[in-house]
Amino acid sequence: HRVEVDGRSVLLTRLHGQVHAYGSRCPHLGGPLERGWVRDDCVVCPWHGSNFSLVDGAVRTGPATHGLPPLDVRVRDGRVEVRCRPPVPEAPPGSVVAREQEQVGARD
Repeated sequence: HRVEVDGRSVLLTRLHGQVHAYGSRCPHLGGPLERGWVRDDCVVCPWHGSNFSLVDGAVRTGPATHGLPPLDVRVRDGRVEVRCRPPVPEAPPGSVVAREQEQVGARD
């Protein structure tokens, strides 16, 4: 499911009873992952077919070369709470990951 958290688009998933949260855009070309599908514990980008692990956000198959930016998530009193993680230093300039990090940094 796609949700907005402090103006940021977030993909929320539940896998084997655990909730995970990632940036909702594919790092390859920004495809809307909420329109993709789940296969073998991965979300598949609907635009070009990149597969990302729903456990850790890592790329399983490309064309994407960078994983999904993970967010900290917990369920407390029946509510899902999401918090941004520190920036990923190896995010290439101009990538979707770098742009998302810049947007979060501008709001923090």
